[in-house]
Amino acid sequence: MTEQSHQQISMESIINNSPTIVISRKIEKDFPVKYISNNIWQFGYTPEDFYSGEVKYPDLIHPEDRKVVLKSFKYLNKQLSEFVQEYRVITRFGEIRHVEDRVHIKTYGNKSVHLEGTILDVTERKHHEMITHQRSSNNGKPLSEISLEDVLGLLVTNAERVRTGLTCAVMLLDKKKKHICRVIAPNLPLSFKEEMEGLEIGYGVCSGGTALYLGERVIVDNIEEHPYWALHREAAKKAGIKASWAELITASTGEILGVFLMYFNFPNKPKKTCFEYLKANADLAAIEIEHRIVNETFRESEHKFKTIFNNINDQIYVSELNGNLIDVNQVVVDDLGYSKEYILKSSPMDIVPSWYIQRACELIKVIERNHKAMYEAAAIRKDGSVIPLEINARMINYNGKKTILSVGRDITERKKAEKAKQLNESRLEALIKLNEMTTASLDEISEFVKEEAVRLTESKLGYLAFMNADETDLIMHSWSNSAMGECGISDKQFIYPVNSTGLWGEAVKQRKAIITNNYSAPNSLKKGYPERHVVLKRHMNVPIFDGDHIVAVVGVGNKDEEYDESDVRQLTLLMQGMWKIIQSKQLISALSKYSEELSKANTKLRSVNMMKEEFLEDSLKKGHDFLHGYDILDDETLNLLDGSQKEAISTLLMNSERLKLLIDAILYSNMQQSGRIEYSFAPVSISSVLSDVLLNQILLIDEKELALEKDIPVGLPPVKGDREKLEETFLYLIHNAITVTPKENCIRVKVFDEGSHIHVTVIDNGEGIDENLIPRLFYKMYQVDDTISRMYQGLESSLYICKDTVVAHQGKIWIESEVGKGSIFHVTLPKWIDTEKT
Repeated sequence: MTEQSHQQISMESIINNSPTIVISRKIEKDFPVKYISNNIWQFGYTPEDFYSGEVKYPDLIHPEDRKVVLKSFKYLNKQLSEFVQEYRVITRFGEIRHVEDRVHIKTYGNKSVHLEGTILDVTERKHHEMITHQRSSNNGKPLSEISLEDVLGLLVTNAERVRTGLTCAVMLLDKKKKHICRVIAPNLPLSFKEEMEGLEIGYGVCSGGTALYLGERVIVDNIEEHPYWALHREAAKKAGIKASWAELITASTGEILGVFLMYFNFPNKPKKTCFEYLKANADLAAIEIEHRIVNETFRESEHKFKTIFNNINDQIYVSELNGNLIDVNQVVVDDLGYSKEYILKSSPMDIVPSWYIQRACELIKVIERNHKAMYEAAAIRKDGSVIPLEINARMINYNGKKTILSVGRDITERKKAEKAKQLNESRLEALIKLNEMTTASLDEISEFVKEEAVRLTESKLGYLAFMNADETDLIMHSWSNSAMGECGISDKQFIYPVNSTGLWGEAVKQRKAIITNNYSAPNSLKKGYPERHVVLKRHMNVPIFDGDHIVAVVGVGNKDEEYDESDVRQLTLLMQGMWKIIQSKQLISALSKYSEELSKANTKLRSVNMMKEEFLEDSLKKGHDFLHGYDILDDETLNLLDGSQKEAISTLLMNSERLKLLIDAILYSNMQQSGRIEYSFAPVSISSVLSDVLLNQILLIDEKELALEKDIPVGLPPVKGDREKLEETFLYLIHNAITVTPKENCIRVKVFDEGSHIHVTVIDNGEGIDENLIPRLFYKMYQVDDTISRMYQGLESSLYICKDTVVAHQGKIWIESEVGKGSIFHVTLPKWIDTEKT
């Protein structure tokens, strides 16, 4: 027997004794089998069963999977040259097994077209996956056992429960991102779904198609009038829908996967809370779809077979029962980087990790006992890196002796996907736990967030710093436990001026996240770090905003892999959650502080009633008349009070006013966050608004003996505004001017007609405002003493409410001031434009 014949027999022996079945099917009715390897016996059949026609290939497939599998073969020749699919088969003994079928097209000289490939039993792996999922599932059936369409159908159905007249849907994009390939909407008419499916996305293609084309949310509050529905208005009418809101379903990578839609049987314009609900459902859909994509990468990451016999794409090892290798295929050589001679002469300890060697003896016993086994192992490349492998091993007779045939598949991508999935779940758990920390202290919250930032980005160290009020200094709050353990600096710096700080300050300077994946590389922005500082390999810091104001910076470092936008996104979500809780706790602290001060002032004033009785008794004896103009706090009575009581009254009145403004501001902030602030724009006379506000404040003006100078031209054109909101805004500004202006002085209100806008100025003669403080007066919360303990101060001025209102009117507000010379508050508002006349 020639050496070539011997090799062919050996290869046939390997295949027939391996778990991988080789099969060739002709593309005809019932896909007749033209070749199948002898190891089909593992399913209870022989090659002759198929050659004789006694058993047809479709008979092998589970009845519930048969239609899908055979249909996929019809598209193979037209659209794909090869693909992989998993389905169930029924053995001759009635047992159900899961298989992976790798198929590719092969055309012979007589133009006969065959489907050739390999079939591998993956039942054990499927069972393992199901068990793992079941263990991780808290209640009921795991989502992995439910189809994507059913899961999204449940999401859609649950979303519809918020109100009557609402029907929801999910539209998915095809792989080319050109067409709507599937519409999931259990409660929409079939005719409507059929009309939507297959539509090419574009501008004006309903709400969903337009949103997918523009890459942004689309709101149509009246379908009968909106141009987006011109071509499909009749379909909407038959389906009974009159309004449509569409929110993009976006993956964590930014890829658009589809769109979540809310349909109403009445015209409907959304409020802010509606946008949040719409976005939340789209995010839930994105999570589920992305999880399915991750699961698909598990299967797609495995190497494909390129040929049937001599080019199998998996690693094949043939070894003796003691573990010594007899033979390997070329894929092993290519993957590991060693020569074949080196591999066969080497000890198993040289090419496998130590943890596997410890298991090897047990695994060999399992294979000898059961004649097969499926398990995970690993191999060491020549460059030192490790390849994770899924091994399917069984006993075979190779050249007359018992040996072990092991088919190894590289599962690197699967492991990465599993790791990414676990990390996403951990990030979700961290956000949920953070939201439950409402009763924790600020130190406990910040400590939790800092350590979670390190853990969720798989970093080795991290830190949290807060900004001072004018964003000039980073104030270090704390370092992670791991960083403190590594750092050898005894006298640590806690205040870092932004201008003189290197890469750590760039997140503030550039107002965006800064990623440095090679910290050792030359960089002009680096300023170096002290001796015995933790050595940095990679670094990322992320600014946290409140509006347009940076309030904190979180940094992490020394992740094994490179930082990316996913890390930025997760840190931002975590830190924004922390900041919301801090804001809430500081507001509560502010209310408690003022309540305590009011309580103290009230205690001091309890003696006033006793003084009043004494004063009345003494005055009655003297015959004074109290039937006219009597008040306990008139000038005469106040003159009778000593300095301590006057101070108590002053404190009571001042804190009452501050408490009122703070409560008003908190109520406004809560309404703003929940989307309950609404504007009703109409033509408004600014002269009338200012007159009403000044009339409201006239008693306070007279009490302080202030002169009021008004320069309001007659016949001013109206502005576009909400009268009630504008009155509140100018009431805040004029009341503030009266409050800060000394007695017997002057305030001025002037109005100018400036082209397309009306310009209003409110001028006081107060002490003026330091120019460094002016920008911070419009923050919702700002620091006056560079700590996180007094961030509620900005609410008291209510100027941030004024700014929000003016911005909502498409106007501008700003301050000019000089210490010792008073302040000028400017407001510009657009004039009303009559659209009908235009």
